[in-house]
Amino acid sequence: MNAARPASPMNAIASHRPRARAVAGALLAAAWLAGCATQAPPAGEVTIKRDGHGVPHVYAGTTYGLFYGFGYAVAEDRLYQLEMARRSGNGSVAEVLGPDYVAVDTATRSNIDPASIRRQIDALGADDRALFEGYAAGVNARIREVLADRARLMPRQFIDNGFVPTAWSADDVALVWIGLILNRFFAGTAEVANLSLLQQLKAARGDAAGLQLYEQLRWLEDPTAPTIVPRGVPSPRTSARAEPGDAALAPLSPTAAADFRATQVARLGLAAAEQMPTASNAWVLGPGRTREGVAVLYNGPQQGFNNPSFVHGIGLHGAGYDLTGLTPVGLLPVLFGTNGTIAWGSTVGSLDTNDSYQEELSPADRYSYRYQGAWRPMTRRVDEIRVKGEAPRRIEVLSTVHGFVQSWDLPNQRAYTVRSSWQGREVETMLGWAQAARARDWPQFLAQGARVSASITWFYADVAGNIGVVGLGSQPRRPAAQDIRFPARGDGSMEWQGLLPFEANPRSFNPAQGYLASWNNQIAAGLRADGANFSHVDRVAEIHAQLQGDARLDADQVWRVNENAALADLNARYFVPKIVEAAARLPQNDPVRRAADLLARWDFKNRAAPGDAVYADNATTVLRAWLAAMGRRLLSQDLPAPLLANYANLGYPTLTPRGSPGSVQPAAVSKLIWNALAGPASGVPQRIDFLHGQDPQALVRAALADAVAELSAARGPDMARWTTPVVRHRFSSINAIGVPWAGADEQPETSPYMNRGTLSYRVVLRPGAVGMCSVAAPGQSGFVDPAGRRDRHYGDQLALFQDFGCKPERLTPAQLDADLESTRTLRY
Repeated sequence: MNAARPASPMNAIASHRPRARAVAGALLAAAWLAGCATQAPPAGEVTIKRDGHGVPHVYAGTTYGLFYGFGYAVAEDRLYQLEMARRSGNGSVAEVLGPDYVAVDTATRSNIDPASIRRQIDALGADDRALFEGYAAGVNARIREVLADRARLMPRQFIDNGFVPTAWSADDVALVWIGLILNRFFAGTAEVANLSLLQQLKAARGDAAGLQLYEQLRWLEDPTAPTIVPRGVPSPRTSARAEPGDAALAPLSPTAAADFRATQVARLGLAAAEQMPTASNAWVLGPGRTREGVAVLYNGPQQGFNNPSFVHGIGLHGAGYDLTGLTPVGLLPVLFGTNGTIAWGSTVGSLDTNDSYQEELSPADRYSYRYQGAWRPMTRRVDEIRVKGEAPRRIEVLSTVHGFVQSWDLPNQRAYTVRSSWQGREVETMLGWAQAARARDWPQFLAQGARVSASITWFYADVAGNIGVVGLGSQPRRPAAQDIRFPARGDGSMEWQGLLPFEANPRSFNPAQGYLASWNNQIAAGLRADGANFSHVDRVAEIHAQLQGDARLDADQVWRVNENAALADLNARYFVPKIVEAAARLPQNDPVRRAADLLARWDFKNRAAPGDAVYADNATTVLRAWLAAMGRRLLSQDLPAPLLANYANLGYPTLTPRGSPGSVQPAAVSKLIWNALAGPASGVPQRIDFLHGQDPQALVRAALADAVAELSAARGPDMARWTTPVVRHRFSSINAIGVPWAGADEQPETSPYMNRGTLSYRVVLRPGAVGMCSVAAPGQSGFVDPAGRRDRHYGDQLALFQDFGCKPERLTPAQLDADLESTRTLRY
């Protein structure tokens, strides 16, 4: 585990000579790489210093040199992950891993336009292009070293899978961002799923009751839901019809709905496809809420748990940059960090920047669609997917004026496409995020945010004590006739009427409450989306409960908010008090009362008992059994059986072939239970009485009796035996879209599963003495040498992660030099 990093050649790259045993292969690869190289600026010098945890800090005098060093340093640590990120982004995984990944490549290629990306890069000024070209050249420089000394430097995963790293271009850098980030975190829609649900409910219950039932399952807005921008702050509203707009749409076949969902799962991952948004929490406190009397920012981006981590540390110093932070592998923007004057972070946004369209197909030609009164041919692109061990596969990528085709419904002569407001602005969005790291104040920060077209929520703090949040994303100006819950008609009658100005985006600066918090909840009152189902029942309550009031928190307490939230049972705070109250009049020796008393003594945390086999408190077993029983009692009379099964998932973590879940939320059924028990006080009108006239407390008590009976039958009457096995926290070797990230034997575990960030970091913004600490387990490096020896920084953050610790980031030259592990100089 702690094998030393193989020493890289210390000579300048230009003068490096391969060893005799690697001459033939290296020279051929180098010649090919040279043919792919972009035009380099005059020769320069880059210095890379690494701290005691292996985090690289790059120093250079030009933008090209700085990002050359950036790419090189990441390639030292994560060359295999870079290769797989690139292939995940451009749809070439099957070329090296075989036919099992053709579907992934097809989904990726079916939602990218390489020609558009090339046009966007070509349109950049020289300094902006230098980011892309420098990064690609730095990666290629490291690849040349590895190919020249394979016996020491080739990552073991390449050897095990029988291929070698290939050259990068500026386009590849952009496609990692687009194929693996934008098309994963920012491309989800629920409109097709909503239409499918409404059709099923109408078929089962009739049009009127089906619509009422739908609106209790999938509402546009719950005014009792917590918001990031405090309620009471004026916010613009998006246009969204109150009455359903499905009547003008053709029926949707189950096959087309399933195909659309499968495409989303292939691109987004299962969790993101089913519950948008899913990831990330953040809280930022102003000086009046901290013991230090300064602003403090905490961010826990939840991007999945992988080995190596999805993110890595980096420092960039020079050419107008002076930042330290962390970012996903292969990205130019440093998404999380500080420049010593401001700190920034983010959670996935809740603005609606994506629309699906129902396209009418010509009876004579499935590749023509009706638009503005005429049949128009689809745009067609033929791609070839190379497949290891098999013949190449040819695929057609088809699109309309709205976007790429996601699924076909040929029996109904329809196709479904998706339009995103950031399409055609992908590179600009990336650059806005990258340049935000150079901002020195809130107006400069917002100026870069205005360039970001994808829906993201940015958090801000600075040394002057200011804090802020802004919801980014280009918001479409939709026609009044469009119901955003369902696909828009693709015939030209529901075209966007431009984009709303950036001033319409919700934001808050120095709010009166003195803090801001998010766990991907609703950004602001009045802003609606097609699929989030924001509710009073929201995990962000675990954060607010620790920040509300007048108490000042010190930096350690700000950090511990993470621990309490990560271990919280997200359903407990809503229902345990109701269960305890409902059972209070039962005799103390009644098993139902004793189960309620077990819940009453619980602190609502799911900690592991000694030995890590089961959870420490059996109350978690009781609550889960009650939720399942309550869901059945509440919904079984009103929902068709196939739909009822969708609410059987209680939201608790489970290990899957892809490892730990990245981001757990309260159960979907919990929101319905809460609304039904609230009755007229619910933020969602209860036109269908799920209680069927029963007294709410009686129903709660009956469900608890069901749970006790079921647990007694399965495990006996002794409640000490009602244990729940611990779900361990696994760092998967497979990334979020199912592509191997490392070897199958590289999946470390801790216990128990913790609902927290892939990365956790905190910045304390003391003027003249900013401090930052972070943890991004397993470690900075993913390097495993040909003999199977792992780099010393391969897993050295696992213990910190397990114990909710954090390592200091070296923000100044003096701090770095006092913790210096290595220094090297490159020439380009």
